[in-house]
Amino acid sequence: MPSPLTHADLDALAQVDNLLVISDFDGTLAGFSTEPMNVPVNEAGVQALGRLATLPRTTAGILSGRSLEQLDVVCPLRSPVLRVGSHGAEPEGAPILLNDAQRAALDAADDELTRIAARAEGSFVERKPFQRVLHTRAVGDRALAADMANAALTAGAQIPGIGVHEGKAVIELSVATATKGSWLREFMAATTPDATLFLGDDTTDETAFAVLAEPNIGVKVGRAETAANRTVAGISEVGHALEYLAEARFNATRV
Repeated sequence: MPSPLTHADLDALAQVDNLLVISDFDGTLAGFSTEPMNVPVNEAGVQALGRLATLPRTTAGILSGRSLEQLDVVCPLRSPVLRVGSHGAEPEGAPILLNDAQRAALDAADDELTRIAARAEGSFVERKPFQRVLHTRAVGDRALAADMANAALTAGAQIPGIGVHEGKAVIELSVATATKGSWLREFMAATTPDATLFLGDDTTDETAFAVLAEPNIGVKVGRAETAANRTVAGISEVGHALEYLAEARFNATRV
């Protein structure tokens, strides 16, 4: 298991020449809700990430499974904070390009998930540029929700060109090959930070944790098996950690 994130860890990050700080959104900077477009945002964490983005030699951003269109609604942060959607497949400003095979695969995924969602009130299909996502958080019968999730996993595995990803009360069928890990690895190679901090809570964040080695720090939010090397208990602790880092970084870069 990873060790708890400490002030000493954050102090060390604050002292490096060029720092990269990237956070997941849902489950890290915001809580969950049966209404995905109305989630409780941790203001302390969001404001601290925004402050970090304004500091010298510091890059800060959000790497989310949401589409950028959704982030526009639920997340108040804008430039200079980086925003990358769809698990790394949708960097801000990049065109959305799909070929005919990908469109056909998404149509097939849409049909299958729509059929499955019809089995229970509260379930719905989210349509993102590169993905279709079955949501079951609001399904009251959790056994039925589990059956629906299994049906979605099975259906997705049978569609050519579709990757299947399981998250917290969601099953995502995707034509994108990008992951949070691939985006983070490529961005780090292009910008060469001296240290990187990445925070996330879900299974999709594990690909990002896997590309980080000391002195980089990956922070798992919550208790679960993980490739991260540090952990915090929950969303409020993320806010406290980012506030501490923002103040320490401010002091380190003003001299």
